[in-house]
Amino acid sequence: MIVLQPVLEVYAPTGYTLWPITEPGQSYGFMPLGGELSAAEVGTAFMRIAECNNVEPEADSRPRKPADPLASFLPGCSPWTTS
Repeated sequence: MIVLQPVLEVYAPTGYTLWPITEPGQSYGFMPLGGELSAAEVGTAFMRIAECNNVEPEADSRPRKPADPLASFLPGCSPWTTS
């Protein structure tokens, strides 16, 4: 039988204060995802997923990311964002 376990690649964040996250046990690793995550583990997973959006767009038609740290995680997804 093959069993698959979804994981997130995580690393030790520095100075992250937007919401509670887990204290890193090591500087890099994989966090197994499942229904028994603590609130801090869910915060860590959300932080890591949201950080994937925290990049400047290439030279194309997309707008630059907002300067506000919270708004920069999900640019273009806020109802108050204008194009």
